[in-house]
Amino acid sequence: MKDINGVPVRDTLEELIEPGRTALIVIDVQNDFCHADGHFAKHGKNVSTISAMVPTLVSFVSAAQDMGIFTVFIQQQTLMHGRSDSPAWLRLKCRDGKSPEYALKDSWGAQFVEGLRLRDGDVIVPKFRPDAFVRTPLDGILRAQGIESLVIVGTTTEGCVESTVRGASYHDYYVIPVVDLIAGPNPDLHVNSIAFMRARYPAAESKDVLQTWRHACAVA
Repeated sequence: MKDINGVPVRDTLEELIEPGRTALIVIDVQNDFCHADGHFAKHGKNVSTISAMVPTLVSFVSAAQDMGIFTVFIQQQTLMHGRSDSPAWLRLKCRDGKSPEYALKDSWGAQFVEGLRLRDGDVIVPKFRPDAFVRTPLDGILRAQGIESLVIVGTTTEGCVESTVRGASYHDYYVIPVVDLIAGPNPDLHVNSIAFMRARYPAAESKDVLQTWRHACAVA
C-alpha cells in the first residue's frame, strides 16, 4: 500500500487484484460480436481479431473460476420491438449502417460464445447501454460481495469495454484492464483506446494477472 493524504491506497498488482476483494468482469463476449456468423460480421465488421482472442479469454476465465475469483458476465441485450431503444440510442447504434437488432434477448446472437461457461456463484448482468453500470444492478452486486477491484476483459475495446472501465472508475473501484484480452473490430480505435486505458489505469497482461492470483492462492 502507499499513503496518499493519510489514506492507504492499493498500488502493486498484488494489492490491486487481491482475491476476495476482486471481481473478474467479462464484457459482451457474445456471438453477435465475436462469431463469424454474428451480427457484426454480417454487417461488414472485421471480427477476426476478436474471434482470435476468444480461446485465450475463455482459458483465462476458466482459470480464474478455478481459483474462486468472483466472476460477472456482462450481457448486452436488445429487447424485441425496440423496447430498449430510444431515438438517440438508435442513432448511435446505426451510425455505421448496421441494423439495430443485435443481441436480441434470448437469441443465439445474445448468447455467450461457445466455451464460456458460468459456474455456481457466477452472475450475469444484462445491460442495454455500453457502460455496464448504467441502469443495472452491477454496483450493488459488487458492493454486496465486498469487491474493491475489477479485472476487465472483453469487447468491444473503444465501446463497451472502455465505457465500463470509465464507469467502474467513476464508481470508485480500482480498475485493471487486461489489455491482451480486450479486442474490437476497428484497429485504429482499438489502439487509441488501449493507449488511453494504459495511461489512466493500472493495465495488465493476462499472464501477470494469473501468476499473481496463483501465488496469492498458494500462500493463502
